[in-house]
Amino acid sequence: MSIDQLQIELDAFPSAVRPMQAVAAEAPFSSPEYLFEVKWDGLRCVLFVGRDRDVRVQDRRLNELTPLLPELTASARQVAGGSVLDGELVATDAEGRPDQQALRRRLAGGAELLREIPLAFLAFDALYVEGKSLLRLPVHRRKTRLRRAVESGGHLYVPDYITGEGVELYEACLERGLEGVMAKHLESTYVPGQRSPFWLKVKAVKSDDFIVIGYTDGDPFGALLVGFYEEGRLLPCGAVGGGFEDEERSKIASAVRARETSVCPLEPPPVLTAPVRWVEPGLVVSVRYSEWAPDGTLRFPIFDALRPEIHPAECVRHRPRVVLGGRAQPGSALYDLTRFPF
Repeated sequence: MSIDQLQIELDAFPSAVRPMQAVAAEAPFSSPEYLFEVKWDGLRCVLFVGRDRDVRVQDRRLNELTPLLPELTASARQVAGGSVLDGELVATDAEGRPDQQALRRRLAGGAELLREIPLAFLAFDALYVEGKSLLRLPVHRRKTRLRRAVESGGHLYVPDYITGEGVELYEACLERGLEGVMAKHLESTYVPGQRSPFWLKVKAVKSDDFIVIGYTDGDPFGALLVGFYEEGRLLPCGAVGGGFEDEERSKIASAVRARETSVCPLEPPPVLTAPVRWVEPGLVVSVRYSEWAPDGTLRFPIFDALRPEIHPAECVRHRPRVVLGGRAQPGSALYDLTRFPF
């Protein structure tokens, strides 16, 4: 069965699901029409638990991660059979904050690093429970079914959320150094593989995914030239020269050299002030930055991570929707939501 068929035939228990995506919000906001939850900055995954309690884990590009995650296989008894859960794989640092570096090391090392870097799966949505599709239910009802279907503990958790108080949760995330907040309209249904305006991501730290289109010379390279798609056209948005660890730099160097081409992927080719080696679009990286400059480039870009689970077509500039702000109330009980349960 093709992926398109899987997205259309929503009521049949699936063998693969592409997760629903959010769009960017310009500012934190509060609204009684939305629920708000912490954006944990992990690896987006879908967890399948069959009726016989066999477990499979896929990332958003449908890559199988199951052999790497024996701790989740052991959690099958905590989930109702015939369930599909949307969530994030997260590793944490000593202070209980998400640690992308540790997550990447664990996924690269697999089950051998189980004791050194344990992972947790945070389930924030239920797509199927006991073989029945929940996709057409509003998210607040799916959340209720999720609570009933999963027994939190060990390496599998259902994180809490709040309704209405988005600004307060955002400020709590800022204080804890977390990535930001997800806002979901209470009546939003689940549309696999689509980016929905009913889900909004409010980032405390700006980061997005970009396509590597070239690199400059260095040891083993100088900087990565990155770009994004807009209306089907590939556009450049700057050079990323910092944030690389030695092991990552070597891995990226091998990847870009394998994709090197004499043909510029940009149309028309830009006027260059320094030599550039072009790369066939296909390698995706996550980049943290301060803001977009008026000329369409990133200010103060820093490499964050390789994103093999992201398809290059998903690398678009998210022009944020303007939302109404609310008044913050620091020190509320919402701060408990930012404490990682693992």
